Amino acid sequence: MILQSFYIGDKHAEVTMMLSDNPIHQKEGRPAVVICPGGSYMYVSDREAEPVAYEFLAKGYHVFILRYSTIGSAMRRENRGTDRDELYQAASMVGDDEVLGSEFPGPLVELARTMTFIRENCHEFNVNPDKIGVVGFSAGGHLAASLGVHWNAEWLQEAVGEESRWYRPNFQVLSYPILDYMLNKEIAEARGIGDPKYMSTASRMVFGSEPDEDLVQKADVKEYVSPDTPPTFIWHTVKDQLVFIQNSLEFAKALESHRVPWELHTFQEGQHGLSLATNVTGIEEARAGEWVKLMFSWLDINLK
Repeated sequence: MILQSFYIGDKHAEVTMMLSDNPIHQKEGRPAVVICPGGSYMYVSDREAEPVAYEFLAKGYHVFILRYSTIGSAMRRENRGTDRDELYQAASMVGDDEVLGSEFPGPLVELARTMTFIRENCHEFNVNPDKIGVVGFSAGGHLAASLGVHWNAEWLQEAVGEESRWYRPNFQVLSYPILDYMLNKEIAEARGIGDPKYMSTASRMVFGSEPDEDLVQKADVKEYVSPDTPPTFIWHTVKDQLVFIQNSLEFAKALESHRVPWELHTFQEGQHGLSLATNVTGIEEARAGEWVKLMFSWLDINLK
């Protein structure tokens, strides 16, 4: 395996490149994925990074882990502490005029540039340019889906500075994704759960101190699903009490209305942030852990 890390963009985004030496898919070029871990756009979860990457490497995929710009990735780059308590305290003290890089659409531009880098170097990396997808968890699922619905938007092309064909995803895998921030907030308030202070801080990470209505609208990704949205695999748990399953159900309805190939798996048990749902990633939930096998069988069909 070839392992290399580099920074991308003008803030704190880091890409870890893991090139497989598995002989599978070698002749026609390997499929590749960009993994976008979750973390409320406040940090980037390691549990949803390398452990997931090794699953794809074992199947012959090349993997690129995007640690997009957050206050956590900035602290990591500066070799400062990044445990959750420190991150929460640091995030709550961010000035209104400070730009962190996590504000939408900053990470989306970083993801698009990562996809562009892969396609520009597909011959060197032995990547099949027609088999490059995004895999996102929680907030990273929002990031992945944002590229899936906005990749051909003129405003994103202007922000990225490249033609949209370079960063078009061929497929997307969304794991317990937050896809509608307003819907998620409404459900939390109706059920009387969630920490209002945390939700306010998280909103600051995504939309800045003074949310721009146009950007808030663009971040509601289900409203931008179109026939150009790539084939989509989604999985979620009913008992997720942080990102509610309605996010995935509503997105699946939008995919179906536009005849986009999709598959949705819902599991009755399991909390938010399961990652692989095995002891490797710290939270074991056997039935939900089946999502990995289901995803690869779905990919086999859709990447023929």
